[in-house]
Amino acid sequence: MARDIRRKALERIAALAATDPASTSFDRSDLDRLCKVVPSHKRSFSGVNGHSIGGPSRPEVARIPMNIREYEVLIALCKSAPALRTAQNAQKLARHLVPYLLDSHIQAFAHSPFFRKIEPSPTESLTYHVTAALLSLGTHHVDVQQTVTDSISAFLNACAHATESVSPADDDDPAALEDATRTATITVALLGFLDAACAQTGFWRSGGRLGLVSRLRDLLSQPFLVAVETAFSTIRNSHSHDRHVKEWRRWAHHYEDAGRPLGAMLLQKSFMKLLVAATSLLVAEEDALRESHILDITMSGRGLRRPLTARSSEADFRSVELYATVAIDQMNYLESSADFDSLLPAKQKLAFAVKAYALVSYLNACTLNEDAADGEILMAWLEEALGDSSGMADQELASVVLKCMALLCKVSPSYAINVSRLLPRFIVQSGAKSPIIVVASKCLASVLQMLSKDAVITTLYTLGNVLSPGNERGLPGAATGDGQDSSHIYAGRQSTGSSISFQYSGEEESAIIQGNVVQAICEIASACKDEKITGLAQSMLAQKIVKLSTPVDARIITGAASLALSGGQSEFRYLLKKYASVAHDAVVEQREALLHSVMKARNHISANIRPDSPLYDTYLEHLLDGIISQGDAHTHQNHAKDSELELAAREIAQLLPPLATFMSTNDFSLDDSADDDTRSMLRDAWFNIAVHGFTASTARGKESMKYLRIMAIHSPPLVLENRGEENESDIDLNPILRRGESSDRESLMKKHLAELVPSRSSEIKGLSYRKTIFLHAAFLVESLRADAGDCTKALSYFLEPSMRRGDVSRTMDGIMNAVVDRYLVKTINAANPAFTAQYAATQLAKIFSSCCHRIERVQQAAFSCADRMIEAIPSALCQRSSLFALLELLTLMWSSCLEAEIDRYEPRTTFRSDKGDVVVELSDDYQFRQLTLQNLYQKAKRWLSSAISIAPADVKGLLQTYLSEFDDDSAFGHISLGRSFAVEVGSTIPSTDQRLGSLDRLGDCLINTASDFMAQYTTRQEYRYSEALPDQSMEWMSLMRLDRRASYLPSPGDESADANTALAHIEKRALNRKITSVADVRDILRRAAALLCRSNSDECSIVHYLVSIPFSMFTKQSIKLGISLWLGVMNENPRMEPRILAEIVQQWEFTIQKKLGLFSSAITSPDPFFQRQEFAPSDSAAMAKRKQTVHNLLAPHSRLLQFLSSHYNATRLGNPDTHHMFLRLLDITLEAVKHSTLHPMAREIRFQLVLLGLRVLKTSSTMGAIAHYRLKDQILSAGLGWFDAPPRWSFGSNILQLKTEIYLISDVQTALAATTNIGAQSSGSIKSLAAKEKLLGLLLDSEISRLSVWVRPTDSSRPPSTFHHHHHHTGKESPFEASIHPLIRTAWAESPSLAVHLASRFPYPRILKEVRWLLLNFPAKAVKEPEALPILIDGSLPEDVTFQLKYMLFWAPVNPITAVTLFLPAYKNHPYLIQYAMRALESHSVDVTFFYVPQIVQTLRYDALGYVERYILETAQFSQLFAHQIIWNMKANAYKDDDSQIPDAIKPTLDKVMGHMVDSFSEEDRGFYEREFSFFDEVTSISGKLKPLIKRSKPEKKQKIEEELRKIKVEVGVYLPSNPDGSVIGIDRKSGKPLQSHAKAPFMATFRIKKKKPELDEAEELLEEPAPETQNGNHDNTIEVWQSAIFKVGDDCRQDVLALQMIAAFRGIFHSVGLDVYVFPYRVTATAPGCGVIDVLPNSISRDMLGREAVNGLYDYFISKYGNEDSLRFQQARNNFVKSMAAYSVISFLLQFKDRHNGNIMIDDAGHILHIDFGFCFDIAPGGIKFERAPFKLTSEMLAVMGGGADTQAFKWFEELCVKAFLASRQYTEKLSQIVLLMMDSGLPCFKPESVKHFKERFVLDKTEREAAEFMKGLIKKSYGSYSTGIYDQFQLLTNGIPY
Repeated sequence: MARDIRRKALERIAALAATDPASTSFDRSDLDRLCKVVPSHKRSFSGVNGHSIGGPSRPEVARIPMNIREYEVLIALCKSAPALRTAQNAQKLARHLVPYLLDSHIQAFAHSPFFRKIEPSPTESLTYHVTAALLSLGTHHVDVQQTVTDSISAFLNACAHATESVSPADDDDPAALEDATRTATITVALLGFLDAACAQTGFWRSGGRLGLVSRLRDLLSQPFLVAVETAFSTIRNSHSHDRHVKEWRRWAHHYEDAGRPLGAMLLQKSFMKLLVAATSLLVAEEDALRESHILDITMSGRGLRRPLTARSSEADFRSVELYATVAIDQMNYLESSADFDSLLPAKQKLAFAVKAYALVSYLNACTLNEDAADGEILMAWLEEALGDSSGMADQELASVVLKCMALLCKVSPSYAINVSRLLPRFIVQSGAKSPIIVVASKCLASVLQMLSKDAVITTLYTLGNVLSPGNERGLPGAATGDGQDSSHIYAGRQSTGSSISFQYSGEEESAIIQGNVVQAICEIASACKDEKITGLAQSMLAQKIVKLSTPVDARIITGAASLALSGGQSEFRYLLKKYASVAHDAVVEQREALLHSVMKARNHISANIRPDSPLYDTYLEHLLDGIISQGDAHTHQNHAKDSELELAAREIAQLLPPLATFMSTNDFSLDDSADDDTRSMLRDAWFNIAVHGFTASTARGKESMKYLRIMAIHSPPLVLENRGEENESDIDLNPILRRGESSDRESLMKKHLAELVPSRSSEIKGLSYRKTIFLHAAFLVESLRADAGDCTKALSYFLEPSMRRGDVSRTMDGIMNAVVDRYLVKTINAANPAFTAQYAATQLAKIFSSCCHRIERVQQAAFSCADRMIEAIPSALCQRSSLFALLELLTLMWSSCLEAEIDRYEPRTTFRSDKGDVVVELSDDYQFRQLTLQNLYQKAKRWLSSAISIAPADVKGLLQTYLSEFDDDSAFGHISLGRSFAVEVGSTIPSTDQRLGSLDRLGDCLINTASDFMAQYTTRQEYRYSEALPDQSMEWMSLMRLDRRASYLPSPGDESADANTALAHIEKRALNRKITSVADVRDILRRAAALLCRSNSDECSIVHYLVSIPFSMFTKQSIKLGISLWLGVMNENPRMEPRILAEIVQQWEFTIQKKLGLFSSAITSPDPFFQRQEFAPSDSAAMAKRKQTVHNLLAPHSRLLQFLSSHYNATRLGNPDTHHMFLRLLDITLEAVKHSTLHPMAREIRFQLVLLGLRVLKTSSTMGAIAHYRLKDQILSAGLGWFDAPPRWSFGSNILQLKTEIYLISDVQTALAATTNIGAQSSGSIKSLAAKEKLLGLLLDSEISRLSVWVRPTDSSRPPSTFHHHHHHTGKESPFEASIHPLIRTAWAESPSLAVHLASRFPYPRILKEVRWLLLNFPAKAVKEPEALPILIDGSLPEDVTFQLKYMLFWAPVNPITAVTLFLPAYKNHPYLIQYAMRALESHSVDVTFFYVPQIVQTLRYDALGYVERYILETAQFSQLFAHQIIWNMKANAYKDDDSQIPDAIKPTLDKVMGHMVDSFSEEDRGFYEREFSFFDEVTSISGKLKPLIKRSKPEKKQKIEEELRKIKVEVGVYLPSNPDGSVIGIDRKSGKPLQSHAKAPFMATFRIKKKKPELDEAEELLEEPAPETQNGNHDNTIEVWQSAIFKVGDDCRQDVLALQMIAAFRGIFHSVGLDVYVFPYRVTATAPGCGVIDVLPNSISRDMLGREAVNGLYDYFISKYGNEDSLRFQQARNNFVKSMAAYSVISFLLQFKDRHNGNIMIDDAGHILHIDFGFCFDIAPGGIKFERAPFKLTSEMLAVMGGGADTQAFKWFEELCVKAFLASRQYTEKLSQIVLLMMDSGLPCFKPESVKHFKERFVLDKTEREAAEFMKGLIKKSYGSYSTGIYDQFQLLTNGIPY
């Protein structure tokens, strides 16, 4: 042992010395010291090549015996040689080793027992290692190569010289013994040399190898080999007692025992091995030869040398011929030697090895040059060897012979036919062992592939016939899996019968031979890699099963399995069917051997089949169906049932091991991709397993328990995930659960279940048989899963509807408890490593997640489980995984409840936390969420109290870790319930702390351990984030990008300069908007802050960067980081406070100059009528994105303002300079805020600014009166500035934001009241601010009132605010009117816009009159306010408006629809007004005015001066789409009737304008116009061609449409009139569909449309990260969609156009306030009288069609499509339904949609309700029927979908959204009415003279916001309470057959 340790130590020292990078010199290195340990040979190295070596003058050094120490050092040096790095060291080591090589053949060894342990002998080992070391040195170091070559040559010369004196002598002659031992030493030394040379033959070039082989060939002459044999014979037979002779005799026996008898044959083997190595290097690459045998390389073809490479010339004819000659000589020598059979086994094996090497060498020669090596000779040798049974029994020789045969066929294909006959015969007749048969088969396959596929087939049939029983041999191919002749695979082929025969000498030999044939067939098929060949082989084998002896059947069964995975589907199915049949028969007949084979085959397939295999599903189905199909014996008598069940159980048992193997590699419990069918089959399999009594208490269950446990681990629960979405249980419907049913069996199964769950025995008695079986299966699966370490899956059983109540539920509770108890027992007893507190904690974390499940019953079970687990293993909660999960769930649940405040109508359902590794899916019921949170919070307090009681220090330490790892993005504001709870719990006194628990409470003082808890937390933070090294310059540089650091080389010792350089780099990147990692910025700013905290100098530049970098990024995160760092530095180093504050104020000013954040011009809230209106579905995602964009832009200023407000209050009585800085900040900001954004989301920040100003004003005691006055004036102006625009609601559904704003405005009112005395009195030229202050107070009160309605739109019970104005137009003046009227001129003086919007905010007659008087007298002051114009001229041109009209020339433009209205006759074509209207229209983008094409065309009726015509013509010049829409609209309005018989009065004007427009087109535009109209005419003409077929069947009409569609050629750029924003690129020619009509021929077709993606607006571009440029600089910005369209002829579509235009306008209004309601104004374009194109609503179905599909009601449809009310899909669909119902209900009322039967109401896939067909609206109803008295349609089935009652959350949302939609629309009454007004003369039947008036009245503008809200609530109540819509639906059923 000690010797081994020393040897290993020496080798380790040498290896380390060789690889030591610090050691560049050999001298005085460890290697040098090791060399000095061995004695130095005083030989002159120059004598190496001289002949004196080995002569009489040979030094006697080698005669000095080598001791074991010298030997071990020498071997260690040799082993270190390959690792030497320098040529100098290699040279020195080589010089040291060479003498040992030269003397190795004569080296003597000291007598030592340790030498006996050296393998194989000291001499061979020494020679081998020294030779190997020298060759390695020579290979890696060119300088040493010659030295090594010379030393090897000298060694061989020495050996040759030594052999010359050897002569045979008598055995007893002492001289003869000495010669014998000398010969033996030379021989063994040569063996070592040859082995080393073989391993590193690559050292020599081809010429060197040739010379080496020649030299050794001469050396190993016949006389020398005879002398060697004689010498070892002498040694073995000697009886001498000489120690040296005895030692050699012992070594001779040792070599024989190792299977290497010393003698000539062993030398020849080593020599031939060298020959193989030498020839192989000419054939293959050296790297490949290191990995594989030359024959395998040649067989595979990989790693061969290319024939024409530079080194191919090495294999010249002379070299190849010499190598071939050596091989031939060796083969001749073997033939002339004694018969192999007479040799000893060991010598015989050596002879076989020599023969094998000779064959390989000769094959290499043949491969290189067929002329130099004759293939005939090799073939003769191989045939002879193949016939030699003793030789072929040797695996090495047999493998070589077989591979050589195959490879020779590659060299000379002419041998292939012969070999293809020889090898099958060998396979059949040789009786060889399996490994040899494998090689033979692969070689045969290789040869057959050279011939043809027919040769493969013939061979397979030949081999297959050997397997046939005697009476079937020679028959043609038998039936395949389909029962047909297998020759169908290769048409026309039949078996020719076996050409191979063998004698049966007994069943055992026959079985061996047939087994070999089976193996051969499998190997051949596998090697061919041809699916058809594999299928044929598989089919052949499958047909032979159970036709031969059982052992052969077993081989066939397992052999076919090896082919199965590479075969075809049909063969695989047939094989599986065969397996099932064999297994069944074997079970019946109790043939265990066959059963074992089938199981082995199935296990092989299970272990090797991959999920991506096409056979995967087939195999899984086979296994599962095999289990499911067993035992359906319910029709038999009871006595037969038991035997049938027993037989079925045995068959099931056979399938369990392969299924377990399969499932262990395919975990279905985690695999979400597994389809429902697979999970369902797996569940049924478990049910059948339970039916057949596989339980822990039965014998069959115990036998299969191992496999059942594996299956259970990898099975999903027996309740499918979607069961929680179903209403009904499927347990009673499952046929598997009925199997074996009888009264006796039912009693027995209940008895067993009661034994398993004794606590529920009374409930079990009342269960049905099916439920009993189900619960048995559940117990089996979950108990086994619990035994494996998972008890949480049992909770999912409560998803099953039947498990939520009754006896089944209580029994399942018992099973759940039993499963948990099993797990707990194993964990408490520490059953194995899978049952520890750490693993229990992961289980507990999953249970905690289930405590938040959206289904209450699952929650109850989870809480119960958690209680049991924590009570039994409280340490499970003392682990990170469980504790963090619990705390994160508290945070997530709190966040989910907060959703009701921040995004009320779009509840998020999925919440996740990476920190706690939890995901929960929650119901949309906020009340249930709050209840869940309350329960979890109470339980968590109890659980954690128990954990802290047992391990206070550890739990508190974990809580501190939790607090340390905080991600602010996941929390709302500064609140995280999990963190708050952690602090609360961490501060409690543990109940087990006797000392602290004994303290008496002192009054109301709260005693806890918060101080200690936070002290520990703070201490941990210090070392957690402390730097291991002080900040150095290179660390600063590391924070900069690598490609930029070179220009910022650090100067040593100047940390401040390094910091400045790095900070400047970061700032530059931020200013250039280059992508900068937030983490990098955070790190570098933290370092800068740390430097400032400890600095005593000014560090002005670092202060600058610390402030400027967050400002240059100007994001919410950067400013938050900045504030944190600024406060930190201020508190740690108060000297820095003034500098930091000054920088902040300066950077704030820069944001004003750069127009960032609050001052950005990108944040706009324009009137929706100034924006592009879209015919598209409501886009909540775009609204959310817009909201987030604005929030992100405003958030930096908001955070800064909070910081500044806080900091002012903290420092206001401190430094006066600080106070001056705040005053300067306010002065600049209050002035700039007049021009800042008026977006609703800016309300909070603007009033925050006002509030800060008021607080500064109040506390600025040192300011002068004038300064006080000026500051207050600025503050009041800033406050009034918010009201310079029309009244605005909030944006989005953030109720919390609104509450915040109301609270904030109240604070502003309070602060305003506190400063009333400032500026209250007039003084000289200084006017009193009292009126201004009063005005602001009244407006603030008004704002609170309005916002309160928006916050609680349906809650009128709350007390009104102090301000509540009335708009009733009565003769009596309201108190508010009296208050506001005197302040109008104050408002006008402040801002005319303010006064103008007072009139819209408070539409009292006196106020309106006063504002109008101001406008009449001072019009110039209001020219920037477009909304002043409607006050000045309201609906007509008043007489008192005269000179004011000249200001129209530069008045701010109004919205397009108001501008178009100015062309009406009421304005008397006044030139100023018409010019203003033209200018206003031209100021808008054509994308905006495009929407109003119908109204623009109508104004041509009154265009006496031609301005409208001019606008149309000019716009048409640069917008062809506008021109085309105008033309289509003109055509549609040219006639009053659908048949173009009665022209409209406007027709001549329209024709003239159309003519001028077309004439004005450029050549390119005209071409586009002609292509488009030609294309559209072709499509619409189909309708005319259908008219003759009007009475024909639908298929005939469809065929005609498709025929016509095929004729249409799609030209470039053409589009559908209803889709001008996308071009048609294709037509679905088979999409034509005729629509139902009595006398018309409408049809539908589908087109491929290419559209542009929507572009980012300016605000989004500001925040968008710059994208990396693509390689070609452009990217595709288009999408392609299919769009179906209906082409109508004979129906006037213009009314639909108007209705949908109005719906689109409402959509724009809803979008402008971020109201999350849904409408889909699909496109309809009227293209000619009675003609139009209508876009089809995608993915939708009419309520009428649902009725025809026999759905009982809308609620039932939702349940069937989306699942029950607990399902997330139902809740999302219901949410969508509510949003769309609210919008369409309000619009239906305002536009008075009639004819709302079920055919006109659609439901889309997402659950939205959609309205279509608006033929009856405004003031007409179908046939004058007045059934539909309800304001809008709200039926009981609609109410059912929304929860079924007025107190449900969904219905409350519906009410709230209706009210908000109504309130949002009221503000735009005038503009909406203008759309209608302009169409009044169009002749549409929906209009009556009073239509516009009635339309306006429906907005109830005389009511306040609260009264309007109550009005809408009344409409909802009236609609639901009305029976008229139901009566109308009955009427439709009777008249049109439309169900309801």
